[in-house]
Amino acid sequence: MNADRRFLLLLVCVLTAVLALGTVTDRGAEGGSGDTRDRESAPEPPPAAARASAATGGSEPAYGTLLLRRLLSTSLRDRFPELAAAVAYRPLLENSQIVSYYGNPYTADMGILGATDLETVAGLLEEHAARYDRLNGARTVIPALHLVYAVAQHHPTDNGLYLQYVDDTDVRRLLALTAERGLLLFLDLQIGLSTAEAELKKVLPYLRYPHVHLAIDPEFAVASPEVPGLDLGSLRAADINRVQAALQELVERERLPPKLLIVHQFTDSMLPDGEAIQRYPDVELIIDMDGFGPADIKRVKYQRYASRPYASHAAIKLFFQHDPDLMSEEDVLSLEPWPAVIIYQ
Repeated sequence: MNADRRFLLLLVCVLTAVLALGTVTDRGAEGGSGDTRDRESAPEPPPAAARASAATGGSEPAYGTLLLRRLLSTSLRDRFPELAAAVAYRPLLENSQIVSYYGNPYTADMGILGATDLETVAGLLEEHAARYDRLNGARTVIPALHLVYAVAQHHPTDNGLYLQYVDDTDVRRLLALTAERGLLLFLDLQIGLSTAEAELKKVLPYLRYPHVHLAIDPEFAVASPEVPGLDLGSLRAADINRVQAALQELVERERLPPKLLIVHQFTDSMLPDGEAIQRYPDVELIIDMDGFGPADIKRVKYQRYASRPYASHAAIKLFFQHDPDLMSEEDVLSLEPWPAVIIYQ
C-alpha cells in the first residue's frame, strides 16, 4: 500500500471516530443529567471560528454545530483537528517539480504573465507543465504563476521607495484564478530602497492562503544614492533569515503548509554572506539561477549557484525572448542538481 492510500485510509478511520464521538456525545446530552462537564470538554472550535466568535461577542456553538462545520469544511485541518497534531504536512517539493510563468499583468516587457489575458496564460502554463509531467516519470509537476508584485523603478516614485505595486484588485483576481485552477501563486518582491522585511509585511495577508508563496530579488535591493535597475543590488543573510522567520511564524500561527521562498541570484555579490543563511523547518529555501544568456553559460552558473549549501532546492529561470538558445525541457531535466522549480519569463 502506497503512502497516499495509507493517508486516505487514516482519514477515513478518523472520520469514523469523529462521527461515533458525535453520536455518543449527543446521546449523553439527551440524558438530561444537567452535568455540563462533558460538553465543556468538547473539542475547541478551529482558530478562525474562535476568532470570529470572539469578534462578534457570540457564545460558543453547540457541539453538533461544531461537528457539522468540521465535516463541511474544505480544510482537512479544520475537519480533523485531532489528526492535525499528529500528521505533519509533507514538503511540497518532496517528490514534485514546479513550472511557473513569470511577469506582471501590466506589461509584456517583464515576462509571459503580462503577454495576454490571464486565462490564456494559465492555459498555456498548464499545457507546458503537462509536457514536463510526461517527461518526469513518478514526479508530479505543479504549475504556478509568478507575479512580480513590487516592481522596482529606475526613477523616483511617490512613496520614495522606487517601487510600484500591483493593485489589490488584480492580486485578488490572480488569487481566485490560481485557486480555481489548482495552481500555485508566487509573489515576487524587488525591494528597491525599502527592506525585505518591510515589503514582506505588505503581502502577508495574501500569504495566508495555502497556495501562495514568496520570492525576493536581491538584484533590485539598493540603498540611496543607488538606483534599482542601474546599480546591482544585494541582500544580506540577516535579511533572508528575518523573512524566513516571519514565514515560519505565519505558518505556525495560521496552521498552514510549509512556505516556499525563492531567492534570485546570478552573482556572488547579490548574497555576499550566503553561508550565514539559516534553515527553518517550515520554509523551503530555493535559490534561482537568474539571468539570460547562452545555454552553456547558464548551465555553468546554475551549477555554481543552485548547489549552494544554503539552498534547500535549486531553480532556474529561462527567458523566452532573451535566451538565444532556449533550453529544451529535456535539457532542463538533465541539469545537476535536479531543478525543483523552473521559471519562464
